Amino acid sequence: MQDSGFQIVAVALDADENAVIEWATKEALTFPVLIDKFHIVADLYGFVNVPAAIWVDENDKIVRPADGTPGSDLFRSFSHVDSEVHHNLLRSWVRGNVRDLDDAQVRDFQLPPTQELQDARLHRRIAIALRERGDPGDEAGSRKHLALAEELAPLDWTIRRGNMPLVGIDPFGEEFFKFVGEWAKAGRPGYELGTGRETKPDLT
Repeated sequence: MQDSGFQIVAVALDADENAVIEWATKEALTFPVLIDKFHIVADLYGFVNVPAAIWVDENDKIVRPADGTPGSDLFRSFSHVDSEVHHNLLRSWVRGNVRDLDDAQVRDFQLPPTQELQDARLHRRIAIALRERGDPGDEAGSRKHLALAEELAPLDWTIRRGNMPLVGIDPFGEEFFKFVGEWAKAGRPGYELGTGRETKPDLT
């Protein structure tokens, strides 16, 4: 869809720049990859997990809010989202300016963060800043703020899962699946939006 002026910008929510560079240079990507180690973009646009996407038009207007949008069906059994549904919605918007959500629905889907979540995000940013500084003793302070962030936002993916590699935990290991169980038991918060809610196929 490049002939339509369509542009992809990827944002990696990783604190490890080398890991992002290794991934981004493995393939001959034709779009820029930004590193958002402080989760500034994620917080501003309401990303709750990856992969996710947000559509912004040529006038900097959000026309589809942040939503889980897998590029393939690799994790379909978990996400319950058919990637082709999103692809078709995207093509309709880019090619024909046809939107599945109007402005009011876009606003409704953009949930403002709670004070607890804002505080949790602040603690995580402090933790990353301490790691970046690298002074002796900063590691303990960083871990303290990461733990405080998790206490305040125990079901937030970008915080809970994002913190795991920072403290030596496998983000696909036992602790991750324990978190997934807690999140599922709580009703899968954060996955009520867009494609995940309106066009999710029944895979039960």
